[in-house]
Amino acid sequence: MAATSTALLGCSRTEPSGTGGDAGGAGNLLEQAKERGYLTVGFAGEAPYAYQDGGELTGQAPAVHREIWKALGIDELRGVQVEFGQLIPGLNAKRFDVVAAGMFILPERCAQAQFSEPVYVAPQAFLVPNGNPQQITDYKSVASSGITLGVMPGAVEGIHAKKQGVTKLVEVASQRDALSALKANRVQAFALTSISLRNMLEQEQDSGLTLTEPFTPVIDGKEQLGAGAAVFRKENNAMREAFNGELAKLKESGKLLELIQPFGFGPETIPPADLTTEKLCQG
Repeated sequence: MAATSTALLGCSRTEPSGTGGDAGGAGNLLEQAKERGYLTVGFAGEAPYAYQDGGELTGQAPAVHREIWKALGIDELRGVQVEFGQLIPGLNAKRFDVVAAGMFILPERCAQAQFSEPVYVAPQAFLVPNGNPQQITDYKSVASSGITLGVMPGAVEGIHAKKQGVTKLVEVASQRDALSALKANRVQAFALTSISLRNMLEQEQDSGLTLTEPFTPVIDGKEQLGAGAAVFRKENNAMREAFNGELAKLKESGKLLELIQPFGFGPETIPPADLTTEKLCQG
């Protein structure tokens, strides 16, 4: 499926990054971005993580990225919008330099790309008709109810649902499509992070829908704590380390919470100090 490219933040068009890695002839990507004056970031149009508002790239991830890259000498972000499931493939195909989409750190994703340290943590939940007629609370209850569950393509919710025995899954391309599917009863629940779902409800007045209590899936006896981070190509070590250094400063100063709070992220979404990407990549 062809992806859609969108230029943002005062740019007339989105250009492919055309950049390489930290090793080899292409040189250091961070230094290249400084020289050209901008960085290209992949995003999926999922509020409140990364989305367009009036033609401008905004959301939790761009807010953090903008602060960090500016501190590193890069003043401009150029956004490239693709479907969520195409973020890592697009990154590795060098359509953009880094992913700024609030993507969860998962072992299967760590095999394809490398992640920064966690930027936030978030539980999952369901959007359901008012009254939660099937009384679902987690993926096991969805499986036993026999209802059809909507998920985003390539998102962690679909992975967790399958591992918990959910067989009736429908992929919806966007949050707007999810709302349409719920209202038309093509799906009876939609799974996403509680942060995203709460944002959807705030934007959709009198929807006839409600949010279930947030939960953390437990698979094979392990809590699947959702932690989002920036994503880099495997060869871009210097880029990732520079990002991690500035991220640590934001966490220590309290500025990280200040940056993400306007998008519905509270103190409980700041990652605990002992939660590392290394642990999350091991599963």
